[in-house]
Amino acid sequence: MTMKTRILICLGALLAVAAVDSVKNHLEIPKAKVNVKVMDEQGNPVPGAGVSLVFKNPLTATPMQVKGITNAEGCFSAEGGADAAGIGCDIQKEGYYRGTAPIPVFHDIDATLNRWTPWNETYTSVLRLVGNPVALYVKSEKTSIPVLDRPCGYDMEKGDWVAPQGKGIKADLVFTVHRDFKDWLDFTVEAQVSFPQPLDGLVQFTPPAVGQHSIFRWERFAPEIGFSAPHLVRFANHDPRSGKASEITFDTAKRDRGYFFRVRTVAQNGQIVSANYGKIYGDIAIDPRESKTCWISFTYYLNPASLDRNLEWDTKHNLIQGLSWEQTPREP
Repeated sequence: MTMKTRILICLGALLAVAAVDSVKNHLEIPKAKVNVKVMDEQGNPVPGAGVSLVFKNPLTATPMQVKGITNAEGCFSAEGGADAAGIGCDIQKEGYYRGTAPIPVFHDIDATLNRWTPWNETYTSVLRLVGNPVALYVKSEKTSIPVLDRPCGYDMEKGDWVAPQGKGIKADLVFTVHRDFKDWLDFTVEAQVSFPQPLDGLVQFTPPAVGQHSIFRWERFAPEIGFSAPHLVRFANHDPRSGKASEITFDTAKRDRGYFFRVRTVAQNGQIVSANYGKIYGDIAIDPRESKTCWISFTYYLNPASLDRNLEWDTKHNLIQGLSWEQTPREP
């Protein structure tokens, strides 16, 4: 290849890049305009809240970020070019938990005006006050059941199985697992969750609507009644030739399921005089495929103060020390 040919090839490449850049510079992606209205839990507007909106633009390496604060009516508005992925939103104010707004993914374009619809829509977010967060025992646990077909106690304060299988002292939850494992595609495993004390138990719940777009999604207090046991978790995967679908009683993908629990319950003359309350975030999941027994995973929060039903966690004070990043929850 001659020098002249090489120069012509380089010039052609540069012209091609310039042409692409020129097209990008003149091509306008659809614009979007949104209004964010920030309210408190009582339905009052929250002025002075910091709002950050991120417009995702496929033609630029860096998304466009628009920041501002809500006005006296709790509103903030912004517009910019965006792709169909929509707009990211982050809302913060001192004394409140961080939140977001339910801005959906865009689907429809007004071709005449080259903008996404709905245009200038208002999306409401509820900021939740930081109430009385307290130190709790908190852990995201994934562990293998020590033995099958026998009760195995788990100590939530120690974050471990009760001795001799672990360093635990007092059982809060008791797991009894039965496993029928043929291969990765054909198995059945069941875990019965029970409790040492007759008044201990679980109560399933759905997070309140007010926490739907907040990092603090829970009720602040565990209920006083409604606890029951035992609780059964089941995972069955059938031989593909059977034509049967898998049977799973839990769903780790869902964030709208959880449990309150009461443990270490002591009653006198028909009245509870001592008990510890907590919550399990998400579901209790089991899986026999990567363990000789069965994996059990769950995320729990336990209040150490007897009869204190407050479960609003101070994330800076976890009473379980030495946890790995994977074992440490992030949500209060």
